[in-house]
Amino acid sequence: MNSPMNTDEPAAATLKAESRKQIRLFVTMLTIRLLHKCDTLQSRTRERWVAHMKTLVTQTMEGLPVTSSFSADGKDVKKVCKAVQKDLQKYSSKGLVQAVILQEDSFTDAIIVHCLQTHTRDLITRHVINRSSSLRRLTVADIFILVVGTVLVVLLTLWVILGL
Repeated sequence: MNSPMNTDEPAAATLKAESRKQIRLFVTMLTIRLLHKCDTLQSRTRERWVAHMKTLVTQTMEGLPVTSSFSADGKDVKKVCKAVQKDLQKYSSKGLVQAVILQEDSFTDAIIVHCLQTHTRDLITRHVINRSSSLRRLTVADIFILVVGTVLVVLLTLWVILGL
């Protein structure tokens, strides 16, 4: 027996699945951009960097929250990639980041995944905060429209009744 509360569950599940896809797409684009910016794509065969990218994406996705809706654009990918690069440079100098990534060992991958997760999680949090604040603005605007509409209906009713 379906209760009224259960009717939203399939829609919420679909929205969450779509959000998971969007986050995975973002993490994939971010990882490819990071590997490109660190000049590690040209140094390996396509099969090798694709396998490494898939490993990084899978590990990064394991630690990320899935919100009800998420969308990002190219600017977000660029900003987050730049932040991840700066974090990676804390672990080794700018010139050594390429060599460290090319090692493809579990310790290095764990550092990369940690940086990707941290900055992606921050982006997801910012999206949730921005979305909730814009929803509050819409709610206030809706209430304002409702109040103004109600006042207009009352005034029109009085005008018709009183024959003004």
